[in-house]
Amino acid sequence: MKQIDVGLEWFLNPDHLPFITGIEKGWFREASLDVRLVEPTDHYDGLAAVAEGKLAFACNEPLHMIDEPRPGLRALGCFFETEGGVMLTPDGVQALREGKAIRVASPVAGEVTDDLAREIVGRWCSEHNMGFDPSQVQIEAAGFEHLKNLQAGFHGAWLCFANFEGVEARHLGVEATFISSTDVGLPNFSALELFTGESFQREYPEVVSEFTRILSEGAELCREDPESAARIWYRHTGDERSELMDAIVRDTCRRLVAPVIADPERWREMWRQFDRMGLSQVDRAGFDALYEPY
Repeated sequence: MKQIDVGLEWFLNPDHLPFITGIEKGWFREASLDVRLVEPTDHYDGLAAVAEGKLAFACNEPLHMIDEPRPGLRALGCFFETEGGVMLTPDGVQALREGKAIRVASPVAGEVTDDLAREIVGRWCSEHNMGFDPSQVQIEAAGFEHLKNLQAGFHGAWLCFANFEGVEARHLGVEATFISSTDVGLPNFSALELFTGESFQREYPEVVSEFTRILSEGAELCREDPESAARIWYRHTGDERSELMDAIVRDTCRRLVAPVIADPERWREMWRQFDRMGLSQVDRAGFDALYEPY
């Protein structure tokens, strides 16, 4: 039995159901893989550990394929895709109308992603005939609990997912304007890509193949049978069943992607557009290297 540690992008949630399904159904163990899901301290921990050969796999948003060079990282395919972007409270919208500054909570701050959040808000303001200056958007690192941050007084939240925060806001009756990247003419990047390291892929190609096959089967099961996916989720987490989580699981299942295939064209337009805008820190060679075979 080979221990396989998988670095998550943040806390365990239904986006990770393909992994959880493989664990709970015993498919990984049948393939002699002891899979463990690792929640990071920092959003980028998994990517760094994989690139350095310290973890076998990690998942994270494709946006982080271009926000900084990560030599040694290899992209294996997308297993989940939703819509994502910025959520604004009514107070946040009003502040923008009045030309005032707004506080936006984000999992990370001080990164290239800050500029992208400002771009989304700026385009939305332009579409609604509102003046805008990028300095109006003040981004603060505040973790991934977006709804709690909005309820705590932030005017907005950045890097929100439609299947999670969008569902949660409707269920809790929290009034918010959801602005996805595609709403303002930008490519979608709200998804989870599976990554491994160049050295691990070269040394254990059969493990990479088996792992992605099982991940694909897990995604397919959840897509076809959301009720089974919900039972798997609650069994794995031990959480008490709730209407909110049922709704999140149902919405998430339809957004899972199978099969999981390394596809350099899936995110190429994202790289091209952000590169033209000066928002990519990765050149063409760096992007192509993410998909180089071992």
